[in-house]
Amino acid sequence: MTIDTVILDIEGTICPISFVKSVLFPYFVKQLPTTLNTIQFPLNLNINDTNSNQASIVQTLSKLPLSVTTSSESTYNYLKGLVDNDVKDPVLKALQGLIWKQGYESGEIKSPVYPDSIDFIEKFPKREANCKIYIYSSGSINAQKLLFSHVDNGTGIAMDLNPQLSGYFDITTAGFKQEASSYTKIIDQIDKKDNEKSVLFLSDYINEVNAAIESGMNSYVVIREGNTPIPDKELASHKIIYSLSELNL
Repeated sequence: MTIDTVILDIEGTICPISFVKSVLFPYFVKQLPTTLNTIQFPLNLNINDTNSNQASIVQTLSKLPLSVTTSSESTYNYLKGLVDNDVKDPVLKALQGLIWKQGYESGEIKSPVYPDSIDFIEKFPKREANCKIYIYSSGSINAQKLLFSHVDNGTGIAMDLNPQLSGYFDITTAGFKQEASSYTKIIDQIDKKDNEKSVLFLSDYINEVNAAIESGMNSYVVIREGNTPIPDKELASHKIIYSLSELNL
């Protein structure tokens, strides 16, 4: 069956794994105290300008346990702990996206998407009318859109790849990435319930690949420089690629 739908992981698949751990996470932790110091604690949810980024941050913080938002210090310590332990918390992910937005818009952050990935994202949707690309990441959908709207293509001017993408999924809309049920949910949402084999998911994390395969879709392991090595015995039964240019779709 011909593959006409590709779902892409981000970190370690289409951009270096170091971008998240060495750029995005540190930027968030660095900016967090300044951001929290502009907010009144206990939280005031009656901010008139509901469109402001600060209002969005306050609304997001209000979803944290009340016991950790008694002060800026306690809130910082709680969030820093989540980051340090790489906890896939939806509130943290939403807050990260809001703070990263400031960095992207100021030009401090640009997304180092691999050239082969840029090329694939630009060309695959144009092959046939039904060829589509989706994104599935543990980062919030807002953070995903920010990443793809500020791609560093080497020209010095940020490139926007969002127009080539048909949709986005995160842990709030699909579920956790190591669970087969999450991929089943995506299959349903993109109307591929009876056509799972026309869908391909790409990831550097073998547990995610296994979960995707269990749901009925195809899935390949992507190996990039700097990724955590995967034992050969675990890779033996999987299709492996080192670049999206290897895809013959």
